[in-house]
Amino acid sequence: MAQPFEILILDDEHDAADMMAEVLSLHLPQAAFRVAYTGEDAVQRGIAHRPGAAIFDLEMAGLGGEGAAMALRAASQGSLLLIALSGSVSRLAELRKKGPFDHLLSKPVDVAQVVELLCGCMRGGQFAGDDRRT
Repeated sequence: MAQPFEILILDDEHDAADMMAEVLSLHLPQAAFRVAYTGEDAVQRGIAHRPGAAIFDLEMAGLGGEGAAMALRAASQGSLLLIALSGSVSRLAELRKKGPFDHLLSKPVDVAQVVELLCGCMRGGQFAGDDRRT
């Protein structure tokens, strides 16, 4: 039996991370979701489970979403779709110039847009139909 497509969600706000996983699982029942609440935990889970996609909140104490994404990007073997979430438009603008993320989304996030990005990745077209810096 084929392994499910794995998606890693990182947010230090437990309710936000858990809700994102729950909502996305309704739209993507064929995927497996893992949730991390710290950047360090996200890196450990990402290295251990090799997700196909990761959705990271940027602002948090300790190792933030950007640092965790850089570590996973360096450790990934093959493709890894990295999506950043932030309420800071200026932070997203900085990352558009350079950064480890494939897509940058502002909060509150449009779930339909996230589902579309993940579906494209699951079909094998990681960046299909979208600018890498959404």
